[in-house]
Order: sequence, then C-alpha cells, then structure tokens
Amino acid sequence: MPEQDHQEFNTWFESFQANNILFMFKGDFNQELINSIVLLIEGLPEVEHEEIIVKKRMSGVVVECLQNICRHGENIIDGSELKPGMLLLRKKNGDYLISIGNNVKTNKVSKLRDYIAKVNGMDNTGLKDFHKDVLINTELFGKYGADLGLINIARKSNRNFDFDFREVSDTHSFFSFEVSIHGSENN
Repeated sequence: MPEQDHQEFNTWFESFQANNILFMFKGDFNQELINSIVLLIEGLPEVEHEEIIVKKRMSGVVVECLQNICRHGENIIDGSELKPGMLLLRKKNGDYLISIGNNVKTNKVSKLRDYIAKVNGMDNTGLKDFHKDVLINTELFGKYGADLGLINIARKSNRNFDFDFREVSDTHSFFSFEVSIHGSENN
C-alpha cells in the first residue's frame, strides 16, 4: 500500500474510533442481507452483553430501517432494481445511534416528510392509537405492512427521529434518517 493510501486509511480508522462507529455497511440491500446484518450486529462485543430488551429493540429498529430501504429506496440508475443504501451504527453517551441513508424520488419527499413529522409529533399513546388506525385502514396508508415501519421504530426508540433530504438530481433526493436506542447503562 502506497504511503499516502496508508495515511488515508489511518485517518479513516482514527475517525471511526473517535466517533465510536461499531458497524457500517454501504451497498445493495435485500432480505437475506438484512438478516445477516442483524446477526452481525447482535454479535458485536458492545451489543452482545446488552440486556435482551435493548438487543430486541435495536434488532427491530435495524430490520425496519433496512426494510424501508428495500421497499422504498430508489436507484438513480434507470432500469436497475438494486436498492442501494447505507447503515451506520455507533454508540454515544450509552445510546446506540442507528443511521440509514438511501435515495428516494424527489416527488415523494413532501409526503414522506409530512408522515415522519406526524409520527415524530406523537407520544406513546398517540403512536399506539395510530398503529391501530393504520392496521384497520391499510388502503389509506399504503402497501408493505401498511407503512407501520416508522411507527414501530418510534415506539422502540428514545426520542424523535433526525432526518433530512438532499436533492441529488432533478428526480432523486438522498434521505438520511437517525434514531436512538437507550443502552442498558442508560435505563
């Protein structure tokens, strides 16, 4: 490895250490890969010794986040069925931060932003009631489990989601989303 590449690698490694990055994946997602990623995350030394409730919440949120990429993500390359995205798991102040990113069609951004804001604005009782409402009125909310993913994520997480959309072309935007799960030391 040339010296400059080696220095870049060391800088990259130091950044991972400083930001306490436990796991990162960038690529194309499918259900088989989602299952493998969940097993890898559950086996991380930092996660392996967590209380079962923390591991279940984290696994559930990771699955929901990655399924959202598979179901709603878009590829900028016309005609491709691949669903590229990113997953980042890090630990900060005893909480696990799960971040995802993927492309979405820009014409869907407004609706998705409104839906996330609606879910973000609900307390636990509101989320429970909305979950029931979506189950009863599936045709109003869409396919793929009636768009329950964000509701389920909100019910398992600590606080509101952080999210953003950045336009990457005339037709596509990059959607980034972060959710926090309390670790055992914060319960």
